[in-house]
Amino acid sequence: MRLLVFGATGATGRQLVRLALESGHHVTAFVREPARLTMTSDRLDAVTGDVMLPARVDAAVPGHEAVLVALGTMPEDRQDRHRRRPRDPVCSVGTGNIVSSMIRHGVRRLVVETSLGVGESRSASQMGAATLVRCFLKDVMDDKERQEANVRRSQLDWTLVRPARLTNGPRTSGPRWGESLKWSLMSTVSRADVAAFMLGAIADTRTYFKALSLIS
Repeated sequence: MRLLVFGATGATGRQLVRLALESGHHVTAFVREPARLTMTSDRLDAVTGDVMLPARVDAAVPGHEAVLVALGTMPEDRQDRHRRRPRDPVCSVGTGNIVSSMIRHGVRRLVVETSLGVGESRSASQMGAATLVRCFLKDVMDDKERQEANVRRSQLDWTLVRPARLTNGPRTSGPRWGESLKWSLMSTVSRADVAAFMLGAIADTRTYFKALSLIS
């Protein structure tokens, strides 16, 4: 399958690209800084661009069978912190550009990473977790709310993946997932598990048109 990955050099995006290649897919990585894409494969292509620029996104989308979005504004790795864009609506505007281009070019399958604490998952939080997250990351979470709204009204074959607090732990036999999982500030999931779930969701019709929580 020909896959297009946005956010391909982020912590989750790198996992997505690696797992997709290991699974035999052909991957196009959409990146702002090509030098950060250190993987090589005859099934890996890189497209340079900023997801905030519609024309760059539109040039990348044609010819793919599915799109995976792992955009973020707050990289946690120390070496990536200079790349933070906390005041830029990267998730909502970028995903809006992706959705518009997919509709234009007839690419239907879309899997998007957002976060617990967005949408109806707020009511599933325990001990005020969602409120606390919003106290510290209000702009980020508001951006993700708008991101999900862009996806939901797209009429594409979409899945929203809402991971718990992300870790760099190893891939496991599989996290718990569902539409109304209870969660707290102690809930975690590894980026490797998120990437594997997103990749598996592409062909899993049980995940279509659903916003799914992901917790180890």
